[in-house]
Amino acid sequence: MLLMLLLFSGPARAQVESHGSVVLLTVAAPPDDAEKLEAVASELLERLQMQIELRRVERVDVGEVRQPLRGGPAYFARVWIAFAKSGRARLYLEHAARDRVLVRDVEADGHNPELVREELGHILQTAIEGLKAGEEIGAPRREALKEAGEDETPPVAPKPAPAKREPAAKPVASRSRSWRFGPRYELVWLGDGSRFEDGPGAVFGALLPTTTRAWGLELGGFFRRPLKIDALPVGARLQSLALDALVTFEIWRGARALFRLGAGAEADLVRLSPFAAAGQDVQLAKSHWLKVALGRVALSYAHDVGNFMDIEVTVGAELDPGRTRYVFEQNGGATDVLSPWPVRPLLSLGVTVL
Repeated sequence: MLLMLLLFSGPARAQVESHGSVVLLTVAAPPDDAEKLEAVASELLERLQMQIELRRVERVDVGEVRQPLRGGPAYFARVWIAFAKSGRARLYLEHAARDRVLVRDVEADGHNPELVREELGHILQTAIEGLKAGEEIGAPRREALKEAGEDETPPVAPKPAPAKREPAAKPVASRSRSWRFGPRYELVWLGDGSRFEDGPGAVFGALLPTTTRAWGLELGGFFRRPLKIDALPVGARLQSLALDALVTFEIWRGARALFRLGAGAEADLVRLSPFAAAGQDVQLAKSHWLKVALGRVALSYAHDVGNFMDIEVTVGAELDPGRTRYVFEQNGGATDVLSPWPVRPLLSLGVTVL
């Protein structure tokens, strides 16, 4: 007789125990929202070693919430979530071991509906975590439903909850840097004879106080390493200092990265020192400074590697509408020493602190 009791009572006890870590989730939402909400809830509750039994309905029956579950599986908790056409959502949570119900309303976010699902998921996770720790949540069933208006439709107007509000998911903060400064190394392709200039520099950028905070200003200064041009009968040594001022616009901004366009003007100060090859009988001009006005366009990608520093990669071009040439003049005419391209590609890499 005892053996028979054990055999018949064993499966029943296992069924009850198996539901001791199961949450019955009832969702009334459009199919797309329901699937995404179920995925969020499953992921968060798996961290608490809880299982979810899913049920989809056209609308939540509040009468079901009013009555405690009797004669059915002993779920750890029952949860009902209903979405309104406006995007608002209401969550009911009942703990099987206590006659208490938690009711939470979540406002719609037309710009990012994902935040509503994330907040519902975190409310559910926090409540289940508290119940497993022995805490009481919500209010007595009748009092909680009375506070909620006992409305069978999704919430019409949110009301303050008497219990402490669980932390909700926070939206990812978009990047909004007022200013930036940092070193940069730049290479400019001159084109003539496959020559290029390169050297270190620094940039300072600031966002303009506009409503979109996408427009900005960037100032840069670069020291070019000496460039020696061996030519006959006269060569030259160039030493340049470049200063630029750009208006910038952030064409795309993410959580940890952005793309920035820039356009403006550049002033190059070039120290020109001519020299003659051995055996050449020429009279050389003295070393002197030249001023060259250029345009500048750039596309930068900045990636946040911390809360205070970005890595920036820039591609662009220097524009020389005057087609600057470095020439050697003699009685027979002028001979080119260096004739850079009017459009000179550039590439730079640097970091900025914020």
